[in-house]
Amino acid sequence: MAEDSDLDVVVPAVAWAALLNAGQVCTSTERVYVQKQIAPAFTERLVTYVQSLRLGPGLEPTTDIGPLIGEKYRARVEAHVAEARAKGAQVLTGGRRPPQFARGYFYEPTVLTGVDHSFTIMREETFGPTVPIMHYRDFDQAIALANDSDYGLGAVLYTHDPHKVKQYYEEVKAGTLWVNDPLTDNDAGPFGGMKCSGGARELGEEGLAEFLETKHVHWDFTQRPKPWWYPYGK
Repeated sequence: MAEDSDLDVVVPAVAWAALLNAGQVCTSTERVYVQKQIAPAFTERLVTYVQSLRLGPGLEPTTDIGPLIGEKYRARVEAHVAEARAKGAQVLTGGRRPPQFARGYFYEPTVLTGVDHSFTIMREETFGPTVPIMHYRDFDQAIALANDSDYGLGAVLYTHDPHKVKQYYEEVKAGTLWVNDPLTDNDAGPFGGMKCSGGARELGEEGLAEFLETKHVHWDFTQRPKPWWYPYGK
Protein backbone atom coordinates (compact mmCIF):
# COMPACT_ATOMS: atom_id res chain seq x y z
CA MET A 1 0.00 0.00 0.00
CA ALA A 2 1.17 3.49 -0.82
CA GLU A 3 1.75 6.30 1.65
CA ASP A 4 -1.48 8.07 0.62
CA SER A 5 -3.63 5.13 1.74
CA ASP A 6 -6.65 5.90 3.91
CA LEU A 7 -6.08 3.70 6.96
CA ASP A 8 -9.77 3.78 7.88
CA VAL A 9 -10.36 1.86 4.64
CA VAL A 10 -7.14 -0.04 4.20
CA VAL A 11 -7.06 -1.72 7.62
CA PRO A 12 -10.40 -3.58 7.22
CA ALA A 13 -9.68 -4.16 3.52
CA VAL A 14 -6.37 -5.91 4.19
CA ALA A 15 -7.85 -7.94 7.05
CA TRP A 16 -10.74 -9.09 4.87
CA ALA A 17 -8.55 -9.88 1.86
CA ALA A 18 -6.10 -11.91 3.97
CA LEU A 19 -8.52 -13.62 6.35
CA LEU A 20 -11.66 -14.29 4.30
CA ASN A 21 -12.57 -17.98 4.73
CA ALA A 22 -9.61 -18.19 7.15
CA GLY A 23 -7.31 -17.29 4.26
CA GLN A 24 -8.53 -20.23 2.19
CA VAL A 25 -9.25 -18.33 -1.02
CA CYS A 26 -7.09 -18.72 -4.11
CA THR A 27 -6.57 -14.95 -4.30
CA SER A 28 -6.20 -14.37 -0.55
CA THR A 29 -3.59 -11.79 0.38
CA GLU A 30 -0.48 -13.78 1.26
CA ARG A 31 2.02 -10.90 1.64
CA VAL A 32 1.52 -7.26 2.62
CA TYR A 33 3.96 -4.53 1.58
CA VAL A 34 3.57 -1.20 3.37
CA GLN A 35 5.39 2.06 2.73
CA LYS A 36 7.67 2.46 5.74
CA GLN A 37 6.38 5.90 6.76
CA ILE A 38 2.85 4.63 7.38
CA ALA A 39 3.84 1.13 8.51
CA PRO A 40 3.77 1.75 12.29
CA ALA A 41 0.31 3.33 12.28
CA PHE A 42 -1.07 0.76 9.85
CA THR A 43 0.32 -2.19 11.79
CA GLU A 44 -0.94 -0.97 15.15
CA ARG A 45 -4.43 -0.41 13.80
CA LEU A 46 -4.46 -3.72 11.92
CA VAL A 47 -3.54 -5.66 15.06
CA THR A 48 -6.35 -4.00 17.01
CA TYR A 49 -8.81 -4.72 14.22
CA VAL A 50 -7.77 -8.37 13.82
CA GLN A 51 -8.07 -8.90 17.58
CA SER A 52 -11.70 -7.75 17.35
CA LEU A 53 -12.64 -10.48 14.85
CA ARG A 54 -14.68 -13.37 16.20
CA LEU A 55 -13.70 -17.01 15.67
CA GLY A 56 -16.35 -19.67 15.58
CA PRO A 57 -18.23 -22.30 13.58
CA GLY A 58 -18.72 -21.29 9.99
CA LEU A 59 -22.51 -21.66 10.14
CA GLU A 60 -22.88 -19.19 13.00
CA PRO A 61 -24.00 -15.75 11.72
CA THR A 62 -21.82 -13.99 14.30
CA THR A 63 -18.64 -15.75 13.17
CA ASP A 64 -16.04 -13.71 11.31
CA ILE A 65 -13.38 -16.41 10.90
CA GLY A 66 -14.05 -20.14 10.89
CA PRO A 67 -11.71 -23.14 10.95
CA LEU A 68 -9.36 -24.47 8.32
CA ILE A 69 -10.59 -27.47 6.35
CA GLY A 70 -8.23 -30.10 7.75
CA GLU A 71 -5.39 -30.86 10.11
CA LYS A 72 -2.67 -30.97 7.45
CA TYR A 73 -3.62 -27.48 6.31
CA ARG A 74 -3.46 -26.10 9.84
CA ALA A 75 -0.13 -27.87 10.29
CA ARG A 76 1.24 -26.01 7.25
CA VAL A 77 0.17 -22.67 8.73
CA GLU A 78 1.78 -23.61 12.05
CA ALA A 79 4.99 -24.61 10.30
CA HIS A 80 5.22 -21.32 8.39
CA VAL A 81 4.62 -19.28 11.54
CA ALA A 82 7.07 -21.37 13.59
CA GLU A 83 9.81 -20.90 11.01
CA ALA A 84 9.15 -17.16 10.91
CA ARG A 85 9.42 -16.97 14.70
CA ALA A 86 12.65 -18.95 14.64
CA LYS A 87 14.11 -16.50 12.12
CA GLY A 88 13.23 -13.51 14.27
CA ALA A 89 9.77 -12.42 13.12
CA GLN A 90 7.49 -10.80 15.69
CA VAL A 91 4.03 -12.30 16.08
CA LEU A 92 1.92 -9.30 17.10
CA THR A 93 -1.31 -11.22 17.56
CA GLY A 94 -2.44 -14.81 17.07
CA GLY A 95 0.07 -17.48 16.24
CA ARG A 96 -1.62 -20.35 18.07
CA ARG A 97 -4.61 -22.66 18.20
CA PRO A 98 -7.40 -20.88 20.11
CA PRO A 99 -7.82 -22.63 23.48
CA GLN A 100 -11.60 -22.17 23.53
CA PHE A 101 -12.11 -24.64 20.67
CA ALA A 102 -11.40 -28.27 21.49
CA ARG A 103 -12.82 -29.41 18.15
CA GLY A 104 -12.25 -28.10 14.66
CA TYR A 105 -9.10 -27.00 12.87
CA PHE A 106 -9.04 -23.47 14.23
CA TYR A 107 -6.05 -21.15 14.15
CA GLU A 108 -6.02 -17.60 15.45
CA PRO A 109 -5.67 -14.86 12.83
CA THR A 110 -2.01 -13.95 12.95
CA VAL A 111 -0.18 -10.70 12.16
CA LEU A 112 3.61 -10.86 11.76
CA THR A 113 6.32 -8.28 11.16
CA GLY A 114 10.07 -8.53 10.76
CA VAL A 115 9.78 -10.84 7.77
CA ASP A 116 11.54 -10.84 4.42
CA HIS A 117 11.75 -13.01 1.33
CA SER A 118 13.99 -15.56 2.99
CA PHE A 119 10.96 -16.69 5.02
CA THR A 120 8.76 -19.50 3.73
CA ILE A 121 5.67 -17.53 4.70
CA MET A 122 6.73 -14.90 2.14
CA ARG A 123 7.67 -17.41 -0.56
CA GLU A 124 4.93 -20.03 -0.51
CA GLU A 125 1.15 -19.95 -0.33
CA THR A 126 0.33 -20.39 3.35
CA PHE A 127 -3.41 -20.56 2.57
CA GLY A 128 -4.36 -19.74 6.13
CA PRO A 129 -5.23 -16.81 8.44
CA THR A 130 -1.85 -15.05 8.39
CA VAL A 131 -0.89 -11.46 7.57
CA PRO A 132 2.90 -11.07 7.18
CA ILE A 133 3.89 -7.41 6.81
CA MET A 134 7.06 -6.16 5.13
CA HIS A 135 8.12 -2.51 4.68
CA TYR A 136 9.36 -0.88 1.48
CA ARG A 137 11.24 2.36 0.78
CA ASP A 138 9.83 3.53 -2.55
CA PHE A 139 7.31 2.34 -5.10
CA ASP A 140 9.90 0.82 -7.44
CA GLN A 141 10.97 -1.44 -4.60
CA ALA A 142 7.34 -2.34 -3.89
CA ILE A 143 6.88 -3.42 -7.52
CA ALA A 144 10.07 -5.48 -7.38
CA LEU A 145 8.96 -7.19 -4.16
CA ALA A 146 5.53 -7.96 -5.57
CA ASN A 147 7.13 -9.58 -8.63
CA ASP A 148 9.67 -11.55 -6.59
CA SER A 149 7.49 -14.64 -6.45
CA ASP A 150 6.90 -17.81 -8.42
CA TYR A 151 3.18 -17.07 -8.26
CA GLY A 152 1.06 -14.50 -10.02
CA LEU A 153 -2.66 -14.99 -9.52
CA GLY A 154 -3.71 -11.66 -8.04
CA ALA A 155 -2.43 -8.44 -6.48
CA VAL A 156 -3.98 -5.45 -4.74
CA LEU A 157 -2.78 -1.84 -4.59
CA TYR A 158 -4.13 0.84 -2.28
CA THR A 159 -3.48 4.38 -3.52
CA HIS A 160 -5.10 7.47 -5.06
CA ASP A 161 -2.04 8.24 -7.21
CA PRO A 162 -2.80 7.53 -10.90
CA HIS A 163 0.91 7.41 -11.75
CA LYS A 164 1.43 4.57 -9.27
CA VAL A 165 -1.66 2.79 -10.58
CA LYS A 166 -0.34 3.00 -14.16
CA GLN A 167 3.06 1.62 -13.16
CA TYR A 168 1.39 -1.14 -11.13
CA TYR A 169 -0.86 -2.16 -14.02
CA GLU A 170 2.05 -2.21 -16.45
CA GLU A 171 4.73 -3.88 -14.34
CA VAL A 172 3.20 -6.29 -11.81
CA LYS A 173 3.06 -9.83 -13.18
CA ALA A 174 -0.30 -11.15 -12.02
CA GLY A 175 -3.50 -12.20 -13.71
CA THR A 176 -5.85 -9.92 -11.76
CA LEU A 177 -4.81 -6.49 -10.50
CA TRP A 178 -7.17 -4.74 -8.09
CA VAL A 179 -6.90 -1.14 -6.93
CA ASN A 180 -8.60 -0.17 -3.64
CA ASP A 181 -11.14 -3.03 -3.95
CA PRO A 182 -9.66 -6.47 -3.20
CA LEU A 183 -11.04 -9.83 -4.28
CA THR A 184 -13.96 -8.36 -6.23
CA ASP A 185 -15.18 -10.77 -8.92
CA ASN A 186 -16.41 -9.63 -12.31
CA ASP A 187 -17.94 -12.29 -14.54
CA ALA A 188 -17.26 -10.14 -17.59
CA GLY A 189 -13.53 -10.07 -16.90
CA PRO A 190 -11.10 -12.96 -17.48
CA PHE A 191 -9.73 -14.71 -14.40
CA GLY A 192 -6.47 -16.64 -14.26
CA GLY A 193 -2.84 -16.38 -13.31
CA MET A 194 0.70 -15.92 -14.54
CA LYS A 195 3.94 -17.76 -13.84
CA CYS A 196 3.34 -20.85 -11.63
CA SER A 197 -0.25 -19.77 -11.09
CA GLY A 198 -1.03 -20.91 -14.62
CA GLY A 199 -1.87 -19.32 -17.94
CA ALA A 200 -5.47 -20.36 -18.63
CA ARG A 201 -8.48 -18.07 -18.18
CA GLU A 202 -12.06 -18.48 -17.08
CA LEU A 203 -14.90 -15.94 -17.28
CA GLY A 204 -15.13 -13.20 -19.90
CA GLU A 205 -14.65 -13.80 -23.62
CA GLU A 206 -11.25 -15.29 -22.88
CA GLY A 207 -12.85 -17.85 -20.59
CA LEU A 208 -15.29 -18.93 -23.29
CA ALA A 209 -12.36 -19.42 -25.64
CA GLU A 210 -10.87 -21.98 -23.22
CA PHE A 211 -13.80 -24.31 -24.03
CA LEU A 212 -13.25 -24.08 -27.79
CA GLU A 213 -11.02 -26.00 -30.17
CA THR A 214 -10.20 -23.37 -32.73
CA LYS A 215 -9.71 -24.66 -36.26
CA HIS A 216 -8.05 -22.66 -39.02
CA VAL A 217 -9.53 -23.35 -42.51
CA HIS A 218 -8.31 -22.10 -45.88
CA TRP A 219 -10.11 -22.54 -49.24
CA ASP A 220 -9.08 -21.20 -52.62
CA PHE A 221 -12.16 -21.44 -54.86
CA THR A 222 -10.21 -21.04 -58.10
CA GLN A 223 -7.68 -23.89 -58.03
CA ARG A 224 -4.90 -22.11 -59.92
CA PRO A 225 -1.09 -22.21 -59.68
CA LYS A 226 0.57 -19.56 -57.55
CA PRO A 227 3.53 -17.49 -58.70
CA TRP A 228 5.54 -18.33 -55.56
CA TRP A 229 5.47 -22.07 -56.25
CA TYR A 230 8.41 -23.90 -57.88
CA PRO A 231 10.36 -23.58 -60.05
CA TYR A 232 12.23 -20.42 -59.01
CA GLY A 233 14.09 -18.20 -61.45
CA LYS A 234 11.50 -17.78 -64.21
